[in-house]
Amino acid sequence: MAKRAARSRNSRQERNMYVYGNTVRRLEVVPELEPRKEQPERTGQRISKNAIRKNREKARHMNSAYVVFLSVACVVTFIVCFQYIQLRSEITERMENIAELESQLSDLKIENDAEYSRATSSIDLEEMKRIAMEELGMVYADKEQVVIYEDKEAEYFRQYEDIPNN
Repeated sequence: MAKRAARSRNSRQERNMYVYGNTVRRLEVVPELEPRKEQPERTGQRISKNAIRKNREKARHMNSAYVVFLSVACVVTFIVCFQYIQLRSEITERMENIAELESQLSDLKIENDAEYSRATSSIDLEEMKRIAMEELGMVYADKEQVVIYEDKEAEYFRQYEDIPNN
């Protein structure tokens, strides 16, 4: 506990310490713990510098096969990019065409619904019934004339088949 109090007192003193003048105090130089490695030999260093220089010269030098390879790679890349852009433009054009056709379909559906409504509203069912009964002589069917038929085999009735006599 005493060490802790002394440490906090020292740190407070260091924080509150004022430096007089325009120079910073020099810190004590601490000797290096690890000795420095010795300089490599000059001949070994020269060999590595010569090898580095040769490698750099080889890297700068491009033979014809490498140039042809790079040229072919650039041409192939250009062709692929061009085809990609062309496909994207075709897709965009087709999307616009589809949107136009959908718009036309919507317009035709609206027009068809309007014509259907006009046709159904122009039919007067009471007038049709009057003409059928008075002018054409049609009458309602009697109960004896109505035959109720249930076919358990099929869901719908085919008119060209005979009705069984049950």
